[in-house]
Amino acid sequence: MTTPNRIETPPMPARAQAAAAWIALYLKWKKRFESWAEFLANFWAAYWLLILGSFLIFGSAFLKWVQYPLTSNLSGLKFPLFHDSGVIPHVTLLSFGAVGVVVFIAGLVLRRFFASALGLAAAVLITVCVLTPAHIAFQQPMMLRHLIDELQATPWRKIFTKEYFPANYGSPEVLPSQLVLYTASGRLLAAYSFLRLGWTCFAIGSLLVAVYAMRRLPDGKMAIGLALVCLPVGALTIVITPAIIGQHYFNSGSIAKARGHNQEAIAAYRKAMKWDAWHAQDIGLYATIGDLQKKSGIESNSPERHISRAVELQQANEFEPAVFELSRAAEAGGPVAAVARREAAKTRVELGLALYQSGGIGGAVTSWQLALVDDPTQEVFVLPYLARGYFDLGRYEAALQAVDRLVKIMSDHSSMVADVYSLGGDCYAKLGRDDDARRYYNLSYAKDWIVNYWAISRLAGE
Repeated sequence: MTTPNRIETPPMPARAQAAAAWIALYLKWKKRFESWAEFLANFWAAYWLLILGSFLIFGSAFLKWVQYPLTSNLSGLKFPLFHDSGVIPHVTLLSFGAVGVVVFIAGLVLRRFFASALGLAAAVLITVCVLTPAHIAFQQPMMLRHLIDELQATPWRKIFTKEYFPANYGSPEVLPSQLVLYTASGRLLAAYSFLRLGWTCFAIGSLLVAVYAMRRLPDGKMAIGLALVCLPVGALTIVITPAIIGQHYFNSGSIAKARGHNQEAIAAYRKAMKWDAWHAQDIGLYATIGDLQKKSGIESNSPERHISRAVELQQANEFEPAVFELSRAAEAGGPVAAVARREAAKTRVELGLALYQSGGIGGAVTSWQLALVDDPTQEVFVLPYLARGYFDLGRYEAALQAVDRLVKIMSDHSSMVADVYSLGGDCYAKLGRDDDARRYYNLSYAKDWIVNYWAISRLAGE
């Protein structure tokens, strides 16, 4: 019996083997990629609200929350909860951005132990968001007053620049509109007008996280929903209630004043100051009390009477006697002393401008220096004039010190910083340090390149 001949398959060529291996590898990775894509698609469908919300919350910490008209802006990490940020803000651990990130991370971690943790964290985040303008308006009224002071000082800066500096034609600064500050709601809206992109991203991210947390709770949605509503509203009510009471007494005082009940009006105004720190820092309200005391023939030597006389002298452009009256008011101590010193510094700034415009540059510089002694926080208003005064007096090193200080303070405001750099370039040119002068002119042009005539003309040798 013969066995049939076995037909042997010829070996596959090397190229065909390589192609088959590549095809097998391709199919393997295709299958793996499809599984990954399916996993990512399912993951995105399930968690897209949480992903977008976390991205916005984390990103908001580094974005601008509060825009000052003149000085450096506040990011989420530089916007403090419990203290004044100062002229040059610094990163602080207890900032709105840092607290928001910590609360969000805590909610993510604790949701492993109880399901409502992320919902409660979202309620806290929304509360922080709602309290942000209230914090500026009521918890730290000095911050809002500084914002308003810078807003009011900006036209003075522009007039001074137009008359005494070479003309630049760059883009103007974006400033809030007219503000109403003698009502609680008006101050809340004023504070809101200074908020920028960082706060908006934080608010949207918090809402997305809240929606995700609500959708993930099959039971107990009502309790978390009440927390999402009641916690922000309750916190806002607690913060705004003293301001509303202060507004009530302020309105009562205004009505009593209109009726001629002077002592009743004084008592109501003092209660308004007690309840609301904004009124306790209002120089106009102290002047009003002084006027009422004068009409009633009482307390002729009170700090309010001195402030009232100072305001009248200011309106008559008699700045030096006004400063004297304010110094008398500051001798009383307490909150009125801080208000009087701050107003004395502002009066010295106006006196310096008047002296400068009349050619008394030395006297103007002295007045501006004394303004900084009275109130160091006024340097953002004083240093631009002081730098120019030093330059005109030939004190170029002192002018450069003021320029370097201003650059740090106003680093986020391009057109203003451009003028400061150009002035620094002029100082270096006068000192014969041409390389440094050219560097400052280039920095000026880099900050404001839209028809920056000052820097361009200097670089061109004019």
